[in-house]
Amino acid sequence: MLKFANLSLAQKRFVVSVLETNPTFKKNPKITLKECASIYYTLRDKRTGGKNEKIGYPNWLFNKNKVERGVYQLPIPTDAELSAYTQELAAKLKPVAKAKAKVAKLAKAKTVKVTKTAAVKSTVKADEFEKSRLQRVIDESSIVNEDDEDFNQILRDNGIMIHEAA
Repeated sequence: MLKFANLSLAQKRFVVSVLETNPTFKKNPKITLKECASIYYTLRDKRTGGKNEKIGYPNWLFNKNKVERGVYQLPIPTDAELSAYTQELAAKLKPVAKAKAKVAKLAKAKTVKVTKTAAVKSTVKADEFEKSRLQRVIDESSIVNEDDEDFNQILRDNGIMIHEAA
């Protein structure tokens, strides 16, 4: 059986929200699958616009805390565990706000200055990059006059036979 102290924060969140919605589970911690599902779906539907906490479906409860078919044991917290949970939850939420503030300050502080010579060099490199391999070959090849060379003769010299259509 799982104990409240051994649960993760998300699992503790589910147990506390179940106790808040129906305090009778504190005296009788046995919950059915249907009750568990209905509590989860009502909590999920109440969560509009990201205002409330996101609660995951309690699959973890079904494997470890099975009492009998369709009935499960909720790990009920003691008062000390409940106060430790609220402190843990508060500690987890505060650093996120501080971290976002630090990131915002860093983003404002950094500025990059680009000189004109660096900008010109980058455009020259971009132009060179844009030329395709085929275009470079065409530019490097010599110009051939039609009168000077016969293409069919060049093919024959290289061993390629050409059959002319009648």
